[in-house]
Amino acid sequence: MNFSEFTDILVAPIDKALQRYDPIWLAENGKGGQRTRYNDKNGIEKYREWRGTKDTLRDYVAWLKNVGSMGQMVASAPVACLKGFWEYRWMGSYLGTFIFINRLFEGYRGEELKIANMHMHAITSSLTKKIAFVLKNDKRLGGGPDSDNIIPYDETLPPLYLMGFPGLTPVPLQTLPEFIICDIDQHIEPYYIDVAESMGLPADVCSRCSAETGVAIDDAFPIMGRGMLSSNMPCNASEATSSFQRRRIGLPDFPVTLAMQHQEEEGKDFSEQVLKDSMKFIEDIYGVKYDWNELFKYAKLMNEQNEIEMEKWDIFATPYSPLNGISETLYKLYEWQSVNGAEPMFNEVDRKVIKIMRDCVDKKYEAFGGKTRHRAFLWGPSAVYYTDFPTWAQNCWGINVVLNMDSTMGYNHIDTEDPVKAMRDLTEFSQRSCMRHHAVGGWDNINAVWDWAKRFNCDMIICNDNVACKGMNGVHAALEEQAAEYGMHWVWLEHDLEDSRTVSRQDMRKCINDYMSVVLGEEPLDATIVEFDDSEGY
Repeated sequence: MNFSEFTDILVAPIDKALQRYDPIWLAENGKGGQRTRYNDKNGIEKYREWRGTKDTLRDYVAWLKNVGSMGQMVASAPVACLKGFWEYRWMGSYLGTFIFINRLFEGYRGEELKIANMHMHAITSSLTKKIAFVLKNDKRLGGGPDSDNIIPYDETLPPLYLMGFPGLTPVPLQTLPEFIICDIDQHIEPYYIDVAESMGLPADVCSRCSAETGVAIDDAFPIMGRGMLSSNMPCNASEATSSFQRRRIGLPDFPVTLAMQHQEEEGKDFSEQVLKDSMKFIEDIYGVKYDWNELFKYAKLMNEQNEIEMEKWDIFATPYSPLNGISETLYKLYEWQSVNGAEPMFNEVDRKVIKIMRDCVDKKYEAFGGKTRHRAFLWGPSAVYYTDFPTWAQNCWGINVVLNMDSTMGYNHIDTEDPVKAMRDLTEFSQRSCMRHHAVGGWDNINAVWDWAKRFNCDMIICNDNVACKGMNGVHAALEEQAAEYGMHWVWLEHDLEDSRTVSRQDMRKCINDYMSVVLGEEPLDATIVEFDDSEGY
């Protein structure tokens, strides 16, 4: 008998006595479910989820570690953080982080819970350090020692190619006030959207672009660096957003306009030259010479991350992956968009996670107690995060979101010896960024959804149906016809990205509820979360 089996015997009486608080047990016995723990509308928990003694303790320790990271952030820059809360509306929304994390992993047990907490702590630890660093050097708040050594860049650009500038720190401009916080708080971005529309911006544009524009008009972007890199990615609306931002922020700007048709060789040639020109811009503005050896150091870490990711994909194709849903997607999205090999901690986490995944394959471990009914490929952006959508889909209907489109960003190898080859690799890597390689840039990009779904043995595709996205609105019929031809379950997921007033969380869930109950005739695993009002919650 090993130690784990011994402790299972010791805690068995406790688990038996307290199982009446376990929402999964309640749902299975018709006595309640996940929503039993919550207050109506605001989504505040009455008590933490009981997951059995061992998993509850594991989850609580993970919660304490995240609290510790938040505490370290404030302790490292107390004055700057206080000024940040006073200056920026979005800073207050970060207080909802722990409510957000608790929702993300409802129903998680065992190895999937262990990995999920490892992933979330890596994000929390990295993000809190980034917030403290930015606020300490924000020129709006008085500036700091590194104010002029930061490269603010558009969040859709990967920071990896900028790591070749020794002494400079790339920071994604929109990540803190828009890209991350919209996932935590469904109420923050509508304010910035209204700011943008009050200045005459049309109300039917992409709400992400509208929100970013509102942040700029509201003077809610931290000001740092000597120059900035804007971008035309992922779409035409982003080009307009970049122009609003550069006018309001007032820094010298280089627009990194990568080729829209980036699959073609001519497009790659064009994009490569644009990246080279942007590097020259940084050299001129900051007076720092690009160092390829410095770049190679971080590219090696990024290559390892992608090598591990490829092995994860092999395991995703099996029934034995403990990594799935929102745990996989949020981590990969942050690791790619904001880390890109720059933080060795993420490599350490990846090594630990892949070891757990290998062990699960050997043991034929099935996540969620083997209660999964469908395997889905999710083709959808950030609206699925503030709704904790993948977690809800599994808990309510047994839909395991194997992978999301955000996880299929640049995964090509970067040469770490030859600058000429490395430049070409970095070009391809940069063009396969968030949304640019999925919903724009040619029909082949969106049509690749079938290859991804087949690769991971999915029987269902849940597809982005952004009500304000002009690109996706034109492909409904073509994709539905292909779904019928392939015999694949196809569900359109209506949403409006950052604006939960247009399409609410419950409206999004209704898309799945209707398909599962009316089309497939299935019964929910947890009836308490089929329909509920969380319109006032974070």
